[in-house]
Amino acid sequence: MSADQTLDIVVRALAAQANVPATGIDTDKPLSAVPGIESVKALRAITDIEDECDVVIPDDFLFETATVRELADFVSSLIPEGSSI
Repeated sequence: MSADQTLDIVVRALAAQANVPATGIDTDKPLSAVPGIESVKALRAITDIEDECDVVIPDDFLFETATVRELADFVSSLIPEGSSI
């Protein structure tokens, strides 16, 4: 799976939980800057990302300040090379 595909999955999950269009999410801003996102919605988005990418995102990662793009890069690093998820 490419980094762009992973970024699309992350943006879609966040947008769905925040109930905003994907185009309204700035991937270079922190997760907390996603319009309409709250902690419970962010956790649901993370669960959706984990399910779709078949990965487990460590809880401590969520407590670090990360941009949407950094989250996608991290998720991408967890996916086995050559995976077609």
